[in-house]
Order: sequence, then structure tokens, then C-alpha cells
Amino acid sequence: MNIRKSVLISIVTLNIIGISGCANMNQAQCETANWQAIGYEDGAAGARDSQFSQHRQECAKYGITANIEDYLHGHDKGSKKYCTQTNGFFLGMKGQNYNRNCPQDLAPVFLRGLTDGKQIYSAQRVIDSADETLERLYIRIENFEEVILDKNNLMIADGLVRAERLEIRQQIDSLEISMLELIELIPEYQDAHSRAIRNYESVKQSFANYF
Repeated sequence: MNIRKSVLISIVTLNIIGISGCANMNQAQCETANWQAIGYEDGAAGARDSQFSQHRQECAKYGITANIEDYLHGHDKGSKKYCTQTNGFFLGMKGQNYNRNCPQDLAPVFLRGLTDGKQIYSAQRVIDSADETLERLYIRIENFEEVILDKNNLMIADGLVRAERLEIRQQIDSLEISMLELIELIPEYQDAHSRAIRNYESVKQSFANYF
């Protein structure tokens, strides 16, 4: 059986039985394990070759010895699929960090892509922050509007003397001044949000070769 067919069969098997870094291998899985395919799957998923230690311990419980040579051979092939500049770029876009899971000869290329992707991730974070800041501003303005509405309803309620109505009127005036100060900030916050979007588009365009 050639390696491509072997790996394909193993991938299907792994999906069915749910072998992963967090799952335990049972006795049947250890007995029928294709260690080269398992190593490939771990490497292609970005797991370090130290993942073999967990597999070894799991199978040792059943008196089964894991084949480290086959595993490392498969892991090396899987790592070549994972540790590319393009994959590093898209992982960087998601904000993921490097966990030293690439072989020494592949790490520089992968890290170059990861660094490029993180520039887009950082630009997106600035947009998110500006968006959240603007949203909080709108919420604060809405809260003032609600309080002012309640105060207006209270001011015309029955049973209040003139002095009480005047006091409420003064409270409303103060609230309105504070709300207007916030409203005046809207253009500034909107500009910051727009700048963040333009910067994001500029950064993304500079890495158009990845898309």
C-alpha cells in the first residue's frame, strides 16, 4: 500500500474513531495503529512530535509499543504540509501563536507567513476596538435619553410642588448638557472607525499575494 493511500485510509479512520491530541487510544486502535499515518495527521494538524509521548503512554497500557520511527517519518511529512508560509499567514490572521511545532528548516518560512498574517489580525483588532468604542458611546447616549425621558415624565406628574419641578428641570438640563457632549464625540469616533477600516484594507492589500 503506497503512502498516499495509507494516509487517506488513516485520516478517514481517525475521523471516525476520533483520535486526537485530547482523545485516548483504546486497545483496538493501538493494535491496528498506522503510526506513520498518525504521525502525518499530527504533523499536518500542527501538533509537535512530542505528541508521540502521549500515544506511546496510551498504548503502553495494553502492552503495545508505539513505533517512533514510523511516527516521526509521518510527522515530518505532515509538518511540511502545516509549516508553509501560506498556512502560517492564515493562522496569523486568526491571531494564533507559534508553539515551536515546525522543524528548524521550515520554521523561518512559516514564521514569515505568521508574522504577515498577524499584521492583518492586528489591523482587524483596531477596527473591532473602534467599533466597540463607538457602540459604547451610542449606548451611553441612549441611556441619557432614557433617563431624560423618565425625568420629563416625573416633572409633569401630579403631586409635585413648584420647587420640586424646578429641581427636576435643573437635573434634566444637566443631563442634556452631558448627553450633547457625548453626541459631539460621534464624528470623532466615526472618523477613528473609518481610519481603522482604511488601514485594514491597506494592510490586507499589501498581502494580496496570499489570497
